[in-house]
Amino acid sequence: MRCDKATGAKTICGVPVRFSSSISRDEYSTRIDVTVTGLDKKGNRKIIGKACLFYLDLAEVFDTNDNVHDLFDIRSETAPFYSALIDHKTGDFKPKLEKILDEYICDMNVLVVDRLEILPEFRGKKIGLASLVWCLRQYARECGVVALKCFPLQFECAEMGKPAWRRRMEFGKLSRDHTRSSAKLKEYYGSLGFKVLPRGDDIMVAFAG
Repeated sequence: MRCDKATGAKTICGVPVRFSSSISRDEYSTRIDVTVTGLDKKGNRKIIGKACLFYLDLAEVFDTNDNVHDLFDIRSETAPFYSALIDHKTGDFKPKLEKILDEYICDMNVLVVDRLEILPEFRGKKIGLASLVWCLRQYARECGVVALKCFPLQFECAEMGKPAWRRRMEFGKLSRDHTRSSAKLKEYYGSLGFKVLPRGDDIMVAFAG
């Protein structure tokens, strides 16, 4: 995978939006931070959203005979995906993934979507979905599977992230009904082809090919 910066721009529901990303690479694991900027009501450009992804280079791990589990375990954000996606006996994807996705998975790498956040005044304009599509087109190359954990961010620990950004996200105004919020989020990601793994702790997967 190339580890350079990427930019892109488009208009979504009348809002001029620009994407930019920065990449930091550890051994076999790449963190991708995406910034979404747009124009506010006064015509000023401002940050309106953020996303974070992790690119796991399983193919390189196999080539060097290193441990696949260690690749997932190197970060707390990616650790839960090992048992959901990988057969610990073979180190390959679990057979059920191809059945769920109804696709033959030939590429070994994994792209994990860790978080996607859009400020309240820009929600409901499909900017979040467009941001995710841009991320997948930019970074899912040579991946067999894209995975994410379907967890409504208003229920995470209040100490997570930067306080100023959390206040702007207004998580306290979002629904406190966990079941309903999770179902709505699954429908949201499902519109892009993500499917829920049975007994997968709310992990969803999509074919990256």
